[in-house]
Amino acid sequence: MIRLILSTLLFWFAFQASANSFAVITLNPDLKALRSNQVKLLYRGRVSHINGIPVRLLDLPRDSENREYFYRKLLNKSPTQMSAIWAKLSFSGKAIVPVELPDESLELILHWLENNANGIAYVPKELLPEDAYVIYQLAD
Repeated sequence: MIRLILSTLLFWFAFQASANSFAVITLNPDLKALRSNQVKLLYRGRVSHINGIPVRLLDLPRDSENREYFYRKLLNKSPTQMSAIWAKLSFSGKAIVPVELPDESLELILHWLENNANGIAYVPKELLPEDAYVIYQLAD
């Protein structure tokens, strides 16, 4: 429990101190770097494969400041707008909604990526894990 609290605090402090830069990451070396438009299509639910590989997205909790900033910076949308878009896509069977973490923790992100071979997540660049592959960088 203490580890989770410390991890959450570290995540929050990194966000506050950062220049609001994010890295879109994976642990799968077969997933290569993406262009801006590819990442936008991925996070809008318009594509679910990268170079023929089916991927799963991980999302931060609904009330996360990092999630708010990421979606506004990448897609010019609020998390509420994105939830509506994902709900529509999911209901129509066109896309699978990103998995939402219950808590904003680097430990949880890494655990999920380790258990989802084609998983993709976003993290503040200051918290970038050493063994992660950066497939896109979103800077301020």
